[in-house]
Amino acid sequence: MKTIKHKYVKKIAVCLLLFIPCLLVFSAEIDRKTFSISLPDKWAEDTKDDMYSPDSFIFFDGPESCLFTVMVGKKSAGASVDDLLKNQIDSIKKKFTDEKIAKITKWSRFDGKGFKIEGKIQGIFITRFTVFGFEKGDYVCLVEESATLGDYKTYANDFEKIRQSFKLK
Repeated sequence: MKTIKHKYVKKIAVCLLLFIPCLLVFSAEIDRKTFSISLPDKWAEDTKDDMYSPDSFIFFDGPESCLFTVMVGKKSAGASVDDLLKNQIDSIKKKFTDEKIAKITKWSRFDGKGFKIEGKIQGIFITRFTVFGFEKGDYVCLVEESATLGDYKTYANDFEKIRQSFKLK
C-alpha cells in the first residue's frame, strides 16, 4: 500500500513542478474596452503618468529599462496609423544618435506599418524601440516596445509573451 501511495504522490509532485510555472507566467490580466493583454511577472501598469488614459494611452513598466506602451484611437475621430507613426518617429529620432532604422510590416500576428530603431540615447545607452501601428474595425492602435539593448535581450521572453497575448477588440 505504501508503494502505491508513494508512486501517486511522486506523480502528483512531478505534475505540480511541471505545471505551476505555466500558471505563474502572467502576473496580471488587463481587459479594457479597447484591448486586452496579459502582463508577465514583474510588469505593472503605470497609472500615475500625466498622459494615462485606461482605454487609449497606457504605459506598462517592466523590469529594468523595459517599457511597453499602447495607444488606441478611433478612425471615426480622425486617428490614423500614418499620423501616429509619424509623430512617434519624429519624437523618438530626436533622442537618438547613431541610429539605424528598419521598417516593419508585422508585429506578432498583426499586419500594419512600423519601424525598429536602434541607437544611442544621450550618446550613451544603446537602446531599441519598436513602434508598430495597425487597424481593426474603427480602432487604430499603436504599440511601442522599448529597452536598452541588453535588457531587450534579457527580457526577450517577456516581450514575446506580451506580443502573443495582446488583442485589439
